[in-house]
Amino acid sequence: MTYGERRRRRNDGKGKYIALLLPLCLLLIFAIGLIVKQKDKEQSDLQNPPQSTQTSDVHTEPLQTSTTQSVGEPAETHTVPASTTPIEPPTDGNGVAANAESGHIYLRVNHEKQVELPLDFGAASEYSISDDNVAYVAQDGMLMGLQKGSCTLTVKGSGKTLEIPVTVREMVIEDGCTYVDGILVANKTYSLPREYDPGLLPVTEEAFKKLVADAKAQGLHIENSSDYRTYDFQKECYDSIVNGYSKEYADSISARPGHSEHQTGYTIDCNSIDNTFAETAEGKWLAKNCWKYGFIIRYPADKVDLTGYAYESWHIRYVGVEHAKEIMEQGICLEEYLDIDSAYQD
Repeated sequence: MTYGERRRRRNDGKGKYIALLLPLCLLLIFAIGLIVKQKDKEQSDLQNPPQSTQTSDVHTEPLQTSTTQSVGEPAETHTVPASTTPIEPPTDGNGVAANAESGHIYLRVNHEKQVELPLDFGAASEYSISDDNVAYVAQDGMLMGLQKGSCTLTVKGSGKTLEIPVTVREMVIEDGCTYVDGILVANKTYSLPREYDPGLLPVTEEAFKKLVADAKAQGLHIENSSDYRTYDFQKECYDSIVNGYSKEYADSISARPGHSEHQTGYTIDCNSIDNTFAETAEGKWLAKNCWKYGFIIRYPADKVDLTGYAYESWHIRYVGVEHAKEIMEQGICLEEYLDIDSAYQD
């Protein structure tokens, strides 16, 4: 074989190797590109997490463990599950239904409510009131509170008679604070003045100590995770959320300054400030027994449209044993009990 033939063979062999290696190199380059692209995506996701995905339906803030406040302590968080649609503000006053099925009707002086009868009652033929100085009822079932007091609404129809207790409440404003039958109100409609600064009230603290002691006797641990907050501290917390997210988002999880229940001095957050607490032995015991110490679960799961806030199993409000017992037995929220709404005006 001549030198030229040997050289030609070597060149032919190199060509075959190159032909084999070229597609392999292309595949390797393509694979490296995919890996780099995936890494870039993961880095982007870490820096900009998608807004539509949540690992929990509860937004929590760090716990406040004492009444001494400083910037960085928690805002009053009213958490909204990711699946919850925006809350439509309830209508206060004229035309609000008074549901007789709860066994009691509550309304305020100069407020009207349309009486809603149980489905099995049928059509009403006659309405009457036991004390027309306290309330007035029209024959179309529109009920109006006239003055503070109690009376009985009697409804006849379809061969049946229904007697419904009626309580008419009176709202007063003292030093910028709103009271309904002596109960201080702070929600999205009714605010507290900046100078209202009572601290955690002794009546709240003493009632909570009894609650904690009785729970401990049953092998349960309930603790105060957050209580009193000033107007200014709440403003710092609320503003930080507005600046970090948006006003709309802040309103969904935090009370505006002056609208926080914690400023009343009657409110305590228990244990873990998220709704996993509801499934614990302590959470179940608290929901069942807190009324015995004068507390209510302030934001029940089925009253979001009335309170303006999502369910908070850990948030209790002191109203006194008599009121708490009635609220819990009726299965209603404070807004229903006092005939008030809860909605910001802007």
